Amino acid sequence: MDDGSYDGSETICDEYQKRDCRLKVIHIENHGVSHARNVGLDNAKGEWVSFVDSDDWIDPDYLSTLYEQIDNDTDVVIGNLFFNIGEKQITKVCSKPLIRKKDFPSFPLATLVPDCGRADNLYVSMELLSSACNKLTRKSLLEKYHIRFNEQIYLNEDGLFHLNCYIRAKDFVILDTPLYHYRIRLDSSNYKYRPFVHEQDLVVKDAFSVLSDGLPDDIKEAFNSLCAYRIYLNTMSLWIEHSQNKHHIIKKIRLLRDDLKTGLYEVSVIPQHLSLSKKVELKALQRHWCLILLFMARIRRFKNRLLYKQLLCII
Repeated sequence: MDDGSYDGSETICDEYQKRDCRLKVIHIENHGVSHARNVGLDNAKGEWVSFVDSDDWIDPDYLSTLYEQIDNDTDVVIGNLFFNIGEKQITKVCSKPLIRKKDFPSFPLATLVPDCGRADNLYVSMELLSSACNKLTRKSLLEKYHIRFNEQIYLNEDGLFHLNCYIRAKDFVILDTPLYHYRIRLDSSNYKYRPFVHEQDLVVKDAFSVLSDGLPDDIKEAFNSLCAYRIYLNTMSLWIEHSQNKHHIIKKIRLLRDDLKTGLYEVSVIPQHLSLSKKVELKALQRHWCLILLFMARIRRFKNRLLYKQLLCII
C-alpha cells in the first residue's frame, strides 16, 4: 500500500510487484493509516489478513508459525512482539505459551488494562492484544460483521478494531512466540502533543460505547469505567502532562478540573484485580482529585523516560 509516499518507496513497491506476481501495489492519496488499512481490506483476496507497518519487520517464519495454530473455529491468531528501540529489543509479557478465548473471559478488560487478566490467572501485555500488527485475522469474520477501522479515530483505533474481532470470533489464540519486530520511535505520532485531544476523546468514547453493548452484563460496567480511564490517559500523556505543555502546575490543575467536569471520564466501578497504583488513580479520577492525578501522571512519565534511557544505554 502506497498512500501518497514522497520518499521513493512507491517506486520500490512497483519494482517488487514486477518481480513477484503475487504482490499487488495500490497507490492512493494520503488520508491516514486507518483509511489505507481499509482500502487494503477492501482489496484483499485471501482467506487471512495480516498488517505489517512500513517501519517494522518480521521473522521469516512469522506467517507460517501463526498459520500453524489455526483450526476450524479459530478466527484470530495473535503472536508476541519484539519492541525495538535503537539496537535494543525487549519482548512483551505473555504469562502462558498458548492461550485460547475460553481460557481468557476477561479479555475485553485486559485489552484496556492488562492487570485485569489476573482474574483468569493470566497476564498478557496490552500491546499484544491492541496492536494492529502481529496477527492473522480471518477475512470472512471481517466481512460477516462489517469490521473496519474507524477513520474518524487516530487514537486507539487499532485496539478498537481488534477488540471488535475478539468479541465476534468463535475462538482466538495467543501465542507466546515473538516474531514481529515493532520499532519504537520517540518522534512517532503516538507521542505527539495534542492540545485538542478532548475532541478525539469524544469520538473514541462513542466507539467504545458501541462495543460495550455487545458485552456480558457482568463486565459491562467495569469495561465502561476502564474505557474512561484509557481515554483519560490519552488526555494526560498527550496534552496536560506532555513535555511541550509549558503551563504552570496551577494552570494544569485548572485545565484538568474543567476537563473532568465534562463527564467524559465517568468511573462507576474499580475492578479488584488492578494494581494498587491504578486503583488509587481510578479513585482519584472518580473523585476529581486533580493534584493526585497530576502527581501520578508525572511518576508515570518519569518511569517511561527511565525505561527508554535504559534500553538506549544512556544511563
